[in-house]
Amino acid sequence: MSSGDGLGRRAILLGGSAASLLPTSCRQSAPGSGDGLWEPRISENVGDLEDATLRWMAQLGLKWVVLQGTDWVDREDKGHWSEQDLAALQARCAEFGLRLHSLMLPLAWLMNSMLGHPGRDRDIESIRTSLAAAGTAGVSVVEWRWSPDFRWGADVGYYDKPGRGGATYKAFDHDLVRDAPPFEGIGTISKDDLWNRMLYFTGGVMDAAERAGVKMSLHPKDPPVRAMRGVSRILTSTEEIEAFLAAVPSPANGFTFCQGTVTEMGVDVIDAIHRIGGLGRIHHVHFRAVRGSVPRYEETFIDEGDVDMLEAMRAYRDVGYELAIVSDHSPSIPGDLPGRKIGRSFSHGYIRGLVQAVNA
Repeated sequence: MSSGDGLGRRAILLGGSAASLLPTSCRQSAPGSGDGLWEPRISENVGDLEDATLRWMAQLGLKWVVLQGTDWVDREDKGHWSEQDLAALQARCAEFGLRLHSLMLPLAWLMNSMLGHPGRDRDIESIRTSLAAAGTAGVSVVEWRWSPDFRWGADVGYYDKPGRGGATYKAFDHDLVRDAPPFEGIGTISKDDLWNRMLYFTGGVMDAAERAGVKMSLHPKDPPVRAMRGVSRILTSTEEIEAFLAAVPSPANGFTFCQGTVTEMGVDVIDAIHRIGGLGRIHHVHFRAVRGSVPRYEETFIDEGDVDMLEAMRAYRDVGYELAIVSDHSPSIPGDLPGRKIGRSFSHGYIRGLVQAVNA
């Protein structure tokens, strides 16, 4: 794809709606539409499709799989997903009575675009091919992160903190890394550069997502601080999220409402669900709990955070959200199974109970 092609795609993207290209099953309905009980696609994020993982999901009564660890899916190192790659994933899920709902774009496929390096147009073309394959395979959502500095440890201010019953919570303190130097290989990146590169990327892929009938879902910056070790951060507030959705109005473009990250922003989470969900632009939900907000917070069990989780679930129902809800992060429990399956089973049961409560 040439740079000129990318500019042309942006012009097409910003010039009109293509909602008619999306299948009905992928659309977010208006509040109160439809009959019967509200039934979002309750699921769990997983990083593999091993027997133990899929059996656990089936035992929980799940029907949908959200696959986030996808670096292994392109087994031939082609740089994109083929129809055969994703058909194999669907067949694997079907062995346990499950269906693949969502995939995460590998971060490596986005690095040239995020850093403004040569090769980004080639990578965009490969992602267009992957989106077409996802649509053919019946994948509803493709998630992505715009985070060249994506980290999850002490080097970005996280540390372990004792929690209830001997559990361990992940906590964040920005003061721990406020004066830390830039990451090697990334350096400093301005907010304008990161924003403009993101618009260039979306201009290159959203029309392909529309044609494929796939919704793209962008995860906000976590932790939502304005800058981290020389890299400015975007999508750290609900205002920036709404600005991004307005700048890229394609119906294929949406937002992963990571409830933990939005809580960390220090905003009214219920109001944010109504505002963004009312636009029909929530394409995925991470239903998790946090206590506190930047510059310091801790990730808690799902029943002890700052947000009224029943009211949050009512808000998703009220805006007609119909796609996936997952628990995402869970505290570490001594003796837990790989993937923190015990802690996440507790979260899943809590989520299922809340869905039943708002349907009562």
